[in-house]
Amino acid sequence: MTLIASRALLCVTVATMLSACTLFPDRPANRLFQLPASTVETSITGNKPFSTTLRFVTPLAEGPVDSSRILVKPEGNEIKAYQGARWSNKSPILVRDQLIDAFRRDGRFAGIITGTSPARSDLTMAGELSAFQSEYQDGMPVALIRLDLHLIDERTRNTLANKRFEYQHPATGEQVEAIVEAFGEASNALAREVIHWTVEQRP
Repeated sequence: MTLIASRALLCVTVATMLSACTLFPDRPANRLFQLPASTVETSITGNKPFSTTLRFVTPLAEGPVDSSRILVKPEGNEIKAYQGARWSNKSPILVRDQLIDAFRRDGRFAGIITGTSPARSDLTMAGELSAFQSEYQDGMPVALIRLDLHLIDERTRNTLANKRFEYQHPATGEQVEAIVEAFGEASNALAREVIHWTVEQRP
């Protein structure tokens, strides 16, 4: 093999290795996934809803969590992303919209609005999303959501309560479709607990 051919082969080999090790490829996704719809059912059984309007602010997030990438931690502390697939929106927005939909389905609050709505509200829900990824446990992926929430009284601007919510749900397989379904189950469990907690903390 000539020296030129050897150098060319080396360059191709290095380029291939670098491509395989890219954690967050910038290539456009050819598959977009929505978070499965909420399955929370109404809790109104002939009673009037609370005369309370609740405002949801999009949770804060940093780094790769604040993106539309479908994240995975195969081992250790290394974070990767599924290539060719993304969420339909950034993770904090997906979580916010899922909670809003769940609260509206539950029906116990008179109004549920977004952070940008000009309408007045009685309570505000804000928080930080620190995990929205799958992690491997015993050789299989598990969807993980970790969300810290703060319930704020709009009249006094005082924080009524704080709580960390963390939910995991095992995927039925390693395909991205199975991962998405696991996130749907985890987000439904999260929504039910957040609703229960908010009702208990309501002044």
